Amino acid sequence: MKRITVTAENCAGCRQCEMVCSFQHTGKFSSSLARVTVHKDDRNGLDYPLMCRQCTDCPPLDSCPVQAISRNSDGAIWVDWQTCTGCGLCENVCKYDAVKLNESKAYICDLCGGDPHCVQRCPTEALQYIETPEFTETPETAFSRMKEEWCFNE
Repeated sequence: MKRITVTAENCAGCRQCEMVCSFQHTGKFSSSLARVTVHKDDRNGLDYPLMCRQCTDCPPLDSCPVQAISRNSDGAIWVDWQTCTGCGLCENVCKYDAVKLNESKAYICDLCGGDPHCVQRCPTEALQYIETPEFTETPETAFSRMKEEWCFNE
């Protein structure tokens, strides 16, 4: 399956991915409306965009009490906002913290129908949309790896 992957070393923390995501989905520029969130380690100047990993075994999909979360024909996770009650269970069980609640609805990356705008607009090519097995890196593991590789002392 095609998934969005992150090359953390390339992320400049510009948050353009958040802005283009929110505008594409809602017509507004707002990080709170984006399906991607840039995690920051300001002390060390590290940034990491985080969105749904499109896991094969997806706890949010399996836990939704009203079946508002499903997979579309391409296999991407999708939220039916008419059905979503905003209970937050999906947010609580996502092992990558990739689900956000806003306006009492779940916000989950849907890969923009197979043409992710965040990937297109990333100026540093930190994001790629490629055929890959599951992508399991977290911001914490990426930050730890980069600190070690770059000899950051804390």
